[in-house]
Amino acid sequence: TLVGPDSGYQFLRSLNASRIPYEVVANSFQKVIDNERAEMRAHRLYSRAGFDYEKTYHTYEEIVAELTSISSPKAKYASIGQTYQKRDIPSITITNPGGSGKKAIFLECGIHAREWVTTAACLWIANELITKTDYDTILNKYEIIIVPTLNSDGYVYTHTSNRNWRKTRSQNGLCYGADPNRNWDASWCSAGASSSPCSDTYCGTAAFSEIEAKNMAALVTAKRGNVAAYFSVHSYSQLWMYPWGYKTASPSNAKQLDDLSALGVNAIKAVNGLTFTKGTIANTICSTYDKEGVTIAFALELRDKGAYGFVLPADQILPASKETWAGIKAVIDGLPA
Repeated sequence: TLVGPDSGYQFLRSLNASRIPYEVVANSFQKVIDNERAEMRAHRLYSRAGFDYEKTYHTYEEIVAELTSISSPKAKYASIGQTYQKRDIPSITITNPGGSGKKAIFLECGIHAREWVTTAACLWIANELITKTDYDTILNKYEIIIVPTLNSDGYVYTHTSNRNWRKTRSQNGLCYGADPNRNWDASWCSAGASSSPCSDTYCGTAAFSEIEAKNMAALVTAKRGNVAAYFSVHSYSQLWMYPWGYKTASPSNAKQLDDLSALGVNAIKAVNGLTFTKGTIANTICSTYDKEGVTIAFALELRDKGAYGFVLPADQILPASKETWAGIKAVIDGLPA
C-alpha cells in the first residue's frame, strides 16, 4: 500500500488499532525511485560491457537499439505496429533456420508500464535463446515471438514522469490512458474493469480502442491455428494463471492447463525456492483463448509478493529471469507433440 506523506501516521494508527499486522518497506517511495534512477545512470556511465541483460533496467530507446543491432540467423526484429504516440512496438522472433510451418509461442511482456521486471525478464530470455545452444530442441520445433514492451508509451512515461504509471497514454478527456490488459474483446469491460477514464483499470472506449492491444491481437490473429502457447507476463504476486478470468465455468481443457501450470510452478520453485500459486483469471489470455483459438494460454505474475512490488531492485532481474524462463520452458517441454 502506498500512503501519502500527510496520511502515514494516521494510517499506521488505524492499522495498530485494528491489530492488522504490517511492515514498513520504505519510508519514502520517492527515495526508492530516486535511488533506482541513480543506479541506472551510474550503470550507463561506468558500464563498458554493452547492453546488460542482468543487472539494470533499460530505457525504451536502449531496448530498441539493442534489438535492432542483433545479428543472428536465429533472430529477426520487427515492429508489430505503432503506439498511440507513434512509437514502434518492438518484437523479436527467435527460431532455428530451416523447417516450415513451425508453431508460434508468444511472450507478451510490459503490457502494464510500471512492471519493469517483465520487460527485463523477457529481454533476458530472448538473449538466452539467441546466444545459447541449449535450446535447439525448442527452436527446431517452434518460433518464439517475444514482445518485450507492448505498452511502449507507458513504459517511456514511467522513465520520464511517473514511475507508477500503469496504462497507455491515449487521451480521454481530462484523463490519460486505458488499461490495455482490459481492452481486449473477451467480455470487454466486465468484472475487474472500470468504465471511468481516470481509473487504473479503465477498459477504454471500446474493445481494442487502444492501438497497442489491437496490434498485439492482430499479431496473434496472423498466426491463427498455428499457435502452440501464449504467455502474458506481469508482475507482481508470484502467480501462474489460466482462463477464465470473467466467468466461473472451466475451459474444456482445464485439467491440461492445470497440469501444465503445475510443471511451471514446480520448475520455478526449483530455481530459487520461490513459491508461485496457480489458478484461474487474467483478461488478455482469455481473449487469446476465447477469440483466437489459443488453447494453451497463461498469465504469470512475477516476483515478489509486495515487499518491493513494481519497483523490484535491479539485482533481482537475473533471478527473476531465470525462474521465469524455467517455468515457461517446463511448459513448452510439456506441450503435446
